[in-house]
Amino acid sequence: MTRLGGSCHCGAQRFAAPVPESVTRCTCTTCTKQGTLAAYYAPGEVDLDLTPGTLTPYEWGDRMMTFYHCATCGCAVHAEAPAWTTDEGEARPARVVLNARLFEGLDLAAVPVRHVDGRNAW
Repeated sequence: MTRLGGSCHCGAQRFAAPVPESVTRCTCTTCTKQGTLAAYYAPGEVDLDLTPGTLTPYEWGDRMMTFYHCATCGCAVHAEAPAWTTDEGEARPARVVLNARLFEGLDLAAVPVRHVDGRNAW
């Protein structure tokens, strides 16, 4: 399995993960304003090498996700979502969401994009 590294602009926040099979373009206000493309992973698939003093968390709405950005260069780096169960009883696993725009050497034009209407569907 091929892995890619990625980092924020200044390099204080780094990660490595498998090449994403697809990315998600979400229209929710957070994703739209940050300009991210999301690559979803199980927590064990991602290696995070973060600088805590320059990593800033942000939560909003239902607080189901914590978004992190680098306080030094401003890049949206990743988000974490805990495991949860829907109102219908469907179990959803914990996820780490990487900003696919930060991968080094990834040809985003070659990766399928899934569109999610997070602004109107949630």
